[in-house]
Amino acid sequence: MRSLGPRYFALWVGQTISGFGTYIAFLTIPLLVRHIQLAAEEENTLDFAIAYALETAPTLLVGLVGGVLLDRLALRPVMIATDLLRACAFFYLAATVGQYGTGTVFVMAFLVGSMTTLFDGAMYSMIPSLVSKKSLSDANSFVAASQQIMFALGPLVAGALVVASTSPALGLFINGITFVFSAVSLKWVGKVRHHRDPDEERSPFLTEASNGIRYLWSEPRLRISTIASAIPNLVMGFIEATFVVLAFWVLGAQDELEAGMLVAAMGVGGVLGALLAPKITARLGLGRTYVFGMALAGVGLLLVMFTSYGPVALALQAVWMVGVSVINIPLATIRQHYAAESMLGRVITASRAIGWATLPIGALVGGWLGSTPETYPWVARSVPVLLIITAIWLYKTVVWTDTFGPEFKHSSSSPSGDVEQIGS
Repeated sequence: MRSLGPRYFALWVGQTISGFGTYIAFLTIPLLVRHIQLAAEEENTLDFAIAYALETAPTLLVGLVGGVLLDRLALRPVMIATDLLRACAFFYLAATVGQYGTGTVFVMAFLVGSMTTLFDGAMYSMIPSLVSKKSLSDANSFVAASQQIMFALGPLVAGALVVASTSPALGLFINGITFVFSAVSLKWVGKVRHHRDPDEERSPFLTEASNGIRYLWSEPRLRISTIASAIPNLVMGFIEATFVVLAFWVLGAQDELEAGMLVAAMGVGGVLGALLAPKITARLGLGRTYVFGMALAGVGLLLVMFTSYGPVALALQAVWMVGVSVINIPLATIRQHYAAESMLGRVITASRAIGWATLPIGALVGGWLGSTPETYPWVARSVPVLLIITAIWLYKTVVWTDTFGPEFKHSSSSPSGDVEQIGS
């Protein structure tokens, strides 16, 4: 990581801290919904799905507009502002537990999701300004690895806190603190050269937003990888939104700590995938690594649905998340390579908006279809097949034949399959 420079390191620290808060919330918010339901003596799957859908919907609703903003505004202040707004939301939820219903949770979920969409878009738009193009895959890998480590730690901490305190309030408060620390750490990134020429003529706001979508759709690798990313997000929307239900109804978890362990196993797999992805990419290339990750995620998830809580279930949770993590790194790198520099913010946020638009759809449709203990296992055991079908489709597209991007080639002189940069 030292070779990527101190400014990248400062960015990495900030996103890692905020990631810890994000993944505490991953389990704390569903447990908050469950806490409210138990107090009201009524329990249903749909409330979990609605909360998750509202948290992820801003990826589409805010993402397309946010891309234009990120191509016009300084990125670091945007990230600091979104951190502080998220902190305020969680401090409010923590301080008033027991005084609100699920409606307040829904509103806060939408606010937090909107700020997270802008933060993530700004971060991925900033990375190419901090590292060289040949280091993008490594830079994205470190970000993904830290996110997955936090994915392992955050829900485990959240589950333990709820078991220990019998309330989600402490987890919500700690969540807010992490966002404050993230905002403070970003000061060390320093002033970042904007990826767009300030003298470039600007079109009207909506025109620029539509131009980002048109550019994305005209480049086949961007278009196909974006469409393909919508499928695992459809699946993840259902799994993540109803994970508390999955843990108890399908995998047989006995308490919140065991549910946290199941999520932690996913995080461990995500870390392994993030660390392995650059090596797999060096061997197979961006496109084939993307397809391999899709297939591994599908097969692993299908197998876990036929197990119960224990070592096998925990191991399979890790396996399928290795695949998800392997998907994410080449996907982010493809976006950064094939997007014109002046349109980087718009292309990245448009691609994420389209690809992530299926998260709330998966949450709502899956939560509706699996609303009872009888139907939920059937839905859970069907959705992994979508990932396997998507991997087969990608094998027949240009994404499979793509290797390292427009400025890279496979070094025939290197037996280890290292990647060397060509061109300017």
